[in-house]
Amino acid sequence: MKILEYKRIFITISTIVVMASIATILFFGFNLGIDFKGGTVYEIKYNESAPLISSIKKSVFDAGIGTSSVQKLGESSFVIKIPELGDNLKNTLDDKLSMNGKYTFNEIQLKTISPSVSSEFINKSIWAIILVSIIIVLFIAYVFSGVSRPVSSYKYGLIAIIALIHDTVLPTAVFAVLGSMFVEFQIDVLFVTAILAILGYSVNDTIVVFDRIRENLKKAGKNIKGVKFEEVVEKSLKQTIRRSVFTSITTLIVIGFLYFMGGENTKPFALVLGVGVIAGTYSSIFLASPLLVYVEKFWKSAHKKDRSEMNEEELQKELTRLD
Repeated sequence: MKILEYKRIFITISTIVVMASIATILFFGFNLGIDFKGGTVYEIKYNESAPLISSIKKSVFDAGIGTSSVQKLGESSFVIKIPELGDNLKNTLDDKLSMNGKYTFNEIQLKTISPSVSSEFINKSIWAIILVSIIIVLFIAYVFSGVSRPVSSYKYGLIAIIALIHDTVLPTAVFAVLGSMFVEFQIDVLFVTAILAILGYSVNDTIVVFDRIRENLKKAGKNIKGVKFEEVVEKSLKQTIRRSVFTSITTLIVIGFLYFMGGENTKPFALVLGVGVIAGTYSSIFLASPLLVYVEKFWKSAHKKDRSEMNEEELQKELTRLD
C-alpha cells in the first residue's frame, strides 16, 4: 500500500480530529487543579493501619468539601487537595478522616497556594510550551539546513509544529471530557509534564521520518530533478514505518503497566501519555509526511507561475523594443 496515495484522506482525518478536539475543549472546559486556581494541599500519614482511599474520599465529602482530589502516597500517606480549608472546616475534616476515632494520623504538611501563585504557574507553563516549540523549529531548521530543495529547511520545522499541535490537542480534549466526569482528572503540574513529554516523544518520531527523507534526498544528489519528491517521501516512509510503530507499541506497553499497576495519582498522567503517543505515531506517518508533499507541490506550482509571469514580462519588453 502506498501511504501517500491516500494523503488527502489522512490529512482530512487529522483536520477533523483537531477541530473536534478544540470544540470539545471549548464545550467542556478544564477541571483545573489547585496548581492553576489556588487552594490547599493537606498531607497526612496514618500511624498504624490506613483506611481505603475510597473511605478517605467519602470522609472529605462528608466534611462538606464538594470538590477535592485525594492521592495515595506509599502505604499510609495521603495528599488531599481542596479549594479552601479554614480552621473550623479543618477540625471537621480531621474528625471525619479519623473515622470517629477509629484511626489516628499525623499532619505532614498543610500548604495553601494563593491564586496569584497559580496565575504565575499558568504563565510559566504556557511559556514553557511556547519556548519548547520555538526551539524545536530552530533545531529542525538547523539540522535540515543542508537540504533546501525542493522544500526549505525551516518548513520541516513548521510542519513538525503542526504535527505537535495535533498530538497535544487530542489528549487535552480527552482530559477535558474526563475532567467533567471524574474529579481526579485535573489540569495540574503532572498534566503539563505529560504534555511536555509528548512534545519530546512526538518530535523525535517525526524527525526519524524527516531524517530518512533528508538522507534519500542527498543520495539522489544531482539526479533529484529526475526523481519525484513524493517518491522519495514514500520510500522514506516504508523504511521507517516499522521502526515507528514498534517503538510506539513498546512505549505503550510500559505506559499500560504504569496505568494499571501504578498508583491512583499516576493514572491520569499515564493516560495523557498514552493518547499522546498514539497521536504522535499517527501524525509522524500520516500527517507530517503528506504535508511535506503538499508544501513541495505548492512551492513548485508557485515557482512555475512566477517564471511564466517573468517570461511574459520579458516578452512584452522585447516587443516594445522592436516597435
